[in-house]
Amino acid sequence: MSFALDATIEGRISTYVRQRRRVDYLTQSGIAIAEMLLEKKNSVSGASLADENEDRWKAPALRLKRGQSAVIDETIEDGVVHVEIIPEEARWNINLLVGSRYDEVWEQIFTNAGIPQEYFSRLIECWHDWVDEDSIPGRDGAEDDYYATLDPPYKARNRQIDTVDELLLIKNFNSAILNGGILNPEEENKELQIHVKGIKELFTTYGDGKINVNSAPMEVLMTVPSIDEITAGAIVEEREGLNAGLSTLGRSRLGSSAVSTRRPSGGVAAGEEEEDYSFKSPGDFMSRIPGLETGVSQYVDTQAKTFRLVIEGRAAGVTHKIQAIAEFDGKMVRYLQWREDP
Repeated sequence: MSFALDATIEGRISTYVRQRRRVDYLTQSGIAIAEMLLEKKNSVSGASLADENEDRWKAPALRLKRGQSAVIDETIEDGVVHVEIIPEEARWNINLLVGSRYDEVWEQIFTNAGIPQEYFSRLIECWHDWVDEDSIPGRDGAEDDYYATLDPPYKARNRQIDTVDELLLIKNFNSAILNGGILNPEEENKELQIHVKGIKELFTTYGDGKINVNSAPMEVLMTVPSIDEITAGAIVEEREGLNAGLSTLGRSRLGSSAVSTRRPSGGVAAGEEEEDYSFKSPGDFMSRIPGLETGVSQYVDTQAKTFRLVIEGRAAGVTHKIQAIAEFDGKMVRYLQWREDP
């Protein structure tokens, strides 16, 4: 019985090792696909002679060229590799949200997260004190003299942060603000507890500080000053050319002057120019989404230079995942961050 048990365990271990090696190869294939698409995006054309049956990488490469996200699921024998290539500029570079110019952005972020207004100045000033170079605290902020009283004590960074999770070290920022939850758990009366949405997924530590409106999700678009939920939905539909381009809500919000676009019902024939609904420039964005305040243009862009790669290989119940931040300089891919599941 002991021998049979040992043999069974060893057999299962061997099977897992083989399957794990397979999914490792799948994720490496996913990395190769992502690098190929980042290179291909510079040369691909919507008017190329190859249709999507002849060049199956054309569509995702075009999306990347236009500053949009690309998602691919590639079947290899009985395994699958899932590839996501997401412009990192679809989020705010938190390190650049410094100074009074961005106070309105922070206020919009906190408002959409459901954080009460009385928390705003405390959070904003503590953030500024954490990243500025001096050691003089603001009226509602905190510097080394506060952090020295904590257990264990530490100092304010006084420079840019490396990861968004570092917000948890800053006074008044807690897990609920970052990840969502109850802002005041010490309140025993459940009716007085404040439930908030997390803000962590709105940020990155890469990019030029502007939001790529061709790839930003609605949650991020709604944090741009003067863009509300209806306008954010209209932006998403306009850039994708969905249905009539603008939803009923979008048309009622933006008026009859809004541009109406429609995807062709059939495919794109070889040599025929594929319709492109992406925004070509901040000026194009402002002109196609009427009703925006002029100041919005200072917060937005339409291109991507840095990309978040999410690669996952799956086979026989075994998965392996890689997440990375990559730049493509026109010749080669340079990785700025790499995280791989054990």
